[in-house]
Amino acid sequence: MKNKLIMTLLLFTSTSAMAQNVTGRVVDENNSPLNFVNVILLKADSSFIAGTVTDENGVFVLCEQNGTPRILKLSSVGYVNQVLDIPPTGDLGVISLRPDTVMIGEVVVKSSRPVTAIKGDALVTNVAGSQLEHAGTANDVLTQVPMVLGRDGNFQVFGKGTPAIYINGREVLDMAQLSQLNSADIKNVEVITNPGAKYNATVKSVIRIRTKRPQGDGFSGTIRTQGVVQKFFRSVDQANFKFRTGGLELFGNFGYLGGKFPSSTSVDMLTQSSVVWNQKLLQDGHMRTNEFFGKTGFSYMFNDSHSIGAYYSNGFTKQKTEHTGTSRILADDLLYDNLTMQGHDKNNSLPKHHANLYYNGELGKLGIDFNTDYMWRKSRADKWNNETSENQQNSRVNSLGVNRSRLFAEKLVFSYPFWKGGIEFGEEYTTSRFSSDYTTDTALVNNATSRVDENNIAGFFEIGQSFGNYNVSVGMRYEHVKFDYLANGQKKEDQSKGYNNFFPSLSLSTRIKDLQLSMSYTHKTQRPSYADLEGTVDYINRFTLEGGNPFLKQEKIHAVELTGAWHQFFGQVTYTYLKDPILDTSRPYGDGAEVKLITKDNFPEIQKLQAFVGAQFQMGIWQPKVNVGIMKQWLTIDYINERKSLDNPIGLFQFQNAIHLPYDAWLNVDMQWMTAGNDDNTRQEASSYMNVKLYKAFFRNRFSVTLEANDIFNKGNRNATLLNKDVTVYRCNTNNNRTFMLTLQYSFNSTRDRYRGQGAGTNEMNRF
Repeated sequence: MKNKLIMTLLLFTSTSAMAQNVTGRVVDENNSPLNFVNVILLKADSSFIAGTVTDENGVFVLCEQNGTPRILKLSSVGYVNQVLDIPPTGDLGVISLRPDTVMIGEVVVKSSRPVTAIKGDALVTNVAGSQLEHAGTANDVLTQVPMVLGRDGNFQVFGKGTPAIYINGREVLDMAQLSQLNSADIKNVEVITNPGAKYNATVKSVIRIRTKRPQGDGFSGTIRTQGVVQKFFRSVDQANFKFRTGGLELFGNFGYLGGKFPSSTSVDMLTQSSVVWNQKLLQDGHMRTNEFFGKTGFSYMFNDSHSIGAYYSNGFTKQKTEHTGTSRILADDLLYDNLTMQGHDKNNSLPKHHANLYYNGELGKLGIDFNTDYMWRKSRADKWNNETSENQQNSRVNSLGVNRSRLFAEKLVFSYPFWKGGIEFGEEYTTSRFSSDYTTDTALVNNATSRVDENNIAGFFEIGQSFGNYNVSVGMRYEHVKFDYLANGQKKEDQSKGYNNFFPSLSLSTRIKDLQLSMSYTHKTQRPSYADLEGTVDYINRFTLEGGNPFLKQEKIHAVELTGAWHQFFGQVTYTYLKDPILDTSRPYGDGAEVKLITKDNFPEIQKLQAFVGAQFQMGIWQPKVNVGIMKQWLTIDYINERKSLDNPIGLFQFQNAIHLPYDAWLNVDMQWMTAGNDDNTRQEASSYMNVKLYKAFFRNRFSVTLEANDIFNKGNRNATLLNKDVTVYRCNTNNNRTFMLTLQYSFNSTRDRYRGQGAGTNEMNRF
């Protein structure tokens, strides 16, 4: 017995002397994870050894390499500091921080964290505990997030285009999910403007929405209806239900969009050939749509370390557009013809199959996330155009396009704590097919059948480490892409392509007192969409056609970014270099030079520089935000037999106001102004809007009413001039953009879902 005791003591002593990880998980008083909490490892004399911050799950990892007595100090703005002894195992388990509250007589003063802060390469906006909890839905929250533009699922990140949006790690493929998520259930929103190696090489920006912890079993649901008046009436109706018992969750989501959308445009088209053709088109019409979406699935949590699930979704979209118009055609400034036009388009998407299966779990310290997806869709576009000529022959064109797309994808990601941080690595495989059959009765355009078969194999590795106040992340992604292009059943060798690319990424972040800084570099690509590669040609009018370009190459993108935050202020500067960017252009069609084809082509390069600064304030019941941004590019193109520089900058100014009214109602008044300038090979005109929203919740946030008036002064239309080589197109949206909305929402036993499937091949799906 004595010998065993001595051996045990010796073993314990030797283990303590070896390097080991110090780990733990930090939560708040509601047991919700706390991110970017400062964690410092100290010697017994309080001298510094190492430091880090917690991740989005509240987890931290530190490496201690000697056996001297040591303690751990945790601190976060708004919470009481904690000093803890480190156990021999190094695992402190779950650590709960208490809010920092000071009592002064009858007054309670409670500190709070900044609404917007930096975490690694992300700009984090806290929703929980802020006025954004009362915004309404995730759609309404995103309109208030810095650097995010747009609304109702149509969002852009300033200077970065359309983002990939995630909710709790799962990519959002149906933007209706944003209107189904209550703002009171959101914890924070992260905007990543330079995403690293674990994201697809075509993703240039990411929005990550994280919700609060799920609560409660039993039956729960949300019913939401929205009426919209924009010249015509339309409605959006949704019903989402869940049932939970133990680790099992069953869910079903259903949605319907129906009504009429106005469609009025004015187009001035200048075509340069042997004769200068000037076509002035006025068109008025509307689109009637009926769209239904349904989704059902399950998830099962065996325990906190293992979860499985699956879902299946389907739906249909039926749209019919009717329009009438006039066209005045001038040839070298002399009247050539007057046309009266009638037309209709029928676009049907049926069916839209999509299924996902996932496993999410942990084996010891190894995290595993596996997803597999299947998608199959069919769409049909039936177009009819009738032109009645005053001086020339009448023209009547019928065309029919049928597109089919299918995809299978799987994705496997591993994560593991390593040294002073962690590593993440994985692979993704996608195989897809897109086919198009096009027939027309006009002699100007030929019938065509095309097909693209593509295989994409990707692997990535990313490692993150913390050294005192510095956090470093290095990543590398490899993608092998091969696609075959077939026209009329025959493979086109010169149009079939293969790519083998490496995409590195690097980020460095630090904190100097109250100043947070982050710098990052990424190499990305933009591959042409299937519509861009499509060999079919669409009829616009007797002088102008539109079609794809099967010879397009992929676009290469290099971006360097610096982000900083100090108290309620933040700013960002980004430089982007684009090699072989894909832009619109025009060229002669057929043997003659009179008819022009608007298509896509690779241009040599574009350089872009953008800056964005913002600030947030609290003045009693008034919470204003001010954001200012500027984008400038350097691009020179061939335009009407000369070289033309398109380098006029675009400025952005936003003034957002949240006012807390009596009876816990919220009034939002938001204004935006965007100046004229160049973006790619377009000239954008100035635009502005003013939106007003009144929100009131009842019965402990179970029922809410929202009244909105958007673009009150009808200045939000952003008209643009497209500068092609031989064709100049000025498009003016003459719709009345003023919109009024009434939204009613009722939730009972509100919980967020436990479904952890993140999906695979999502970027490929977006290309369809």
